[in-house]
Amino acid sequence: MSWIEVVIGGVKSRVAIVRAREGAWISWKGTVRYIGPERRAAAEQGAADRDVRAPMTGRVIKVATKPGSSVRRGEVLVVLEAMKMEYRLVSPRDGNVESLGCKEGDRVDLGRVLVTLAP
Repeated sequence: MSWIEVVIGGVKSRVAIVRAREGAWISWKGTVRYIGPERRAAAEQGAADRDVRAPMTGRVIKVATKPGSSVRRGEVLVVLEAMKMEYRLVSPRDGNVESLGCKEGDRVDLGRVLVTLAP
C-alpha cells in the first residue's frame, strides 16, 4: 500500500492507494473506489451502492450485522481497527444485508468487500 498527501482548502489528508489489476483501489476519508479503464469502471460502479469495502488494511474487531438483516443508512455494520484507530463502517443506504465477506478477527486488505447489500 502506498500513501499520498493531498491538500484541499488548506487541509492535508492522507490517501491510500493499492495497485490492482489494470487500475488501483483508492481510499480517502472512509470511502473506497476502484479506478481503472472505463470498461471496468462501469462494472465496478454498479457494485458501489451494494458493497461496503475496507477503507484500509486492518483487522475486523466487530461485525454488527448478519445476512438477512434489515439496515438503515448510517447504521454501523463493521468496526475495523487500523493504525491503532477504530473505523466504524456504515451502511450507505437503507436495505438488507445479502452477505458478509468477513468475520471478527479477520485481517483484511484495502478494497476487500466486507458487507454486500441486496439490490
